[in-house]
Amino acid sequence: MRASQKPDTGSSKYPPPVYAVAEDRRAVPPAGVLWWLGSTILLGAFLGAAWWLLAPTGRLFGDPVVTADWVLRDLTLAGLELAAGIAVGTVVALRLTLPGMVPRIAAAVGGSILGSLLALGVGEGLAFLFGPHGRDGVPGSFFMLQSYGALAIWPGVAAIIIFVTALVGLARRRT
Repeated sequence: MRASQKPDTGSSKYPPPVYAVAEDRRAVPPAGVLWWLGSTILLGAFLGAAWWLLAPTGRLFGDPVVTADWVLRDLTLAGLELAAGIAVGTVVALRLTLPGMVPRIAAAVGGSILGSLLALGVGEGLAFLFGPHGRDGVPGSFFMLQSYGALAIWPGVAAIIIFVTALVGLARRRT
C-alpha cells in the first residue's frame, strides 16, 4: 500500500448492516455435538465409580464369595444405567425443537453407548486396582459384570424416550 493511499474502511453508512447469526437453523455447532458426546462419556466414568462403590461385593460392603450378591452387583449397574438413560433421554427430548436435532441425538445416544462401556471398564478397573479381590478357586467372585445385557439399558432407554417424545410431537403437529 502506498503512503498516499488511505485504507479502505468500508462504507460510511450508519447503522451498520445486521448479519444473521446462523443461516442454517438445522445446523448445530461442532462444539455442541462434542459437548453431548463428552458429557455422556464422562457420565459413564462417574457411573463406573458409583457402581464399584455401591454394588454388593464392591468396595463398601458385601463378600465377593457370597453368590447371592453377584446378581445384585449386576442389578446395581443396571439400575444406575437406567437412571442415566432416563436423565439423558429426558434432557435430549426436551430439546427436540432446537436446531441440530439429528446430530444432538446421535451424539447423545452414541455417547451413551461409549459411556456404558466406560462405566464397565472403570468399575472393573477400580476393583482390580483397589479391591475387593475374589478368590481364585471361586469363579465369578471377582468384581465383574456377568450379565452384559445390562450395558444396553442406558442407550436403549435414552433412545426409547427420545423416539416416543418425537412421535408424540409429530402426532400433535398432525392434529
